[in-house]
Amino acid sequence: MALDKGRATELEHMVRKMGGIISVFEVRSDPVGNARFSAFRDLMDVFHAMCERQLKEQKDFIDEMGDLTEEESERVKAAFEKIYGKPPSGV
Repeated sequence: MALDKGRATELEHMVRKMGGIISVFEVRSDPVGNARFSAFRDLMDVFHAMCERQLKEQKDFIDEMGDLTEEESERVKAAFEKIYGKPPSGV
């Protein structure tokens, strides 16, 4: 079911705000010098891309999150391992 115009506008605004927060996180986290901490940016990028994709498909990403692409799944696994030092299955 297609989103109504008001909800689509609300979700578009939310996606823009998330993008701004991600940009600020990158600027603020890079000087920290901790690659594990900076890897959270990869997780945010994947989440943001999923939200954008859902919105383009006229789906409400708040009510139902979409599936990860194969590439996104690999990025999430790599970021998780970078952050925690072991694969998700090792936790």
